[in-house]
Amino acid sequence: MNSEQLDTHAMDEKLKGDVFPPEWDNFLDDDIRAFFDELLKETGQKKSEIIQKANIPRTYGYQLMEGRRRGKRDYYILIAVAMGLDLKKTQRMLAVTRCGGLHPLIKRDASIIFSINHNFDVMRTYEFMCKLGLDPLDDGTEE
Repeated sequence: MNSEQLDTHAMDEKLKGDVFPPEWDNFLDDDIRAFFDELLKETGQKKSEIIQKANIPRTYGYQLMEGRRRGKRDYYILIAVAMGLDLKKTQRMLAVTRCGGLHPLIKRDASIIFSINHNFDVMRTYEFMCKLGLDPLDDGTEE
């Protein structure tokens, strides 16, 4: 992740221009491994702890966080919840992993957003989604 703060509105305006912005180096990096390494450094957490909290198979979790495999959207959301990420960082994670962001007008996504905004852990998120009659986040345990 680039340490220089980007202004999304300013960049949106530049992208409306006739020429691609010459400061393209300032665009956020899509390197999944670098993204997760930076998050882990920021939060002081370890991959092993996050994978265990997310209830994702250990080897697969490492492969996801190192960018060696691409996972389902639910896996990355579980990782975000296990890390205790806020909504903005969760949305960024979903963008970097090319999984599509959470949309507040989709009931299942709205329940996830609510869970993130209220700092629910993985288990509480699971229970909340079940209570609403929604499919809980898939951790692959039923496959």
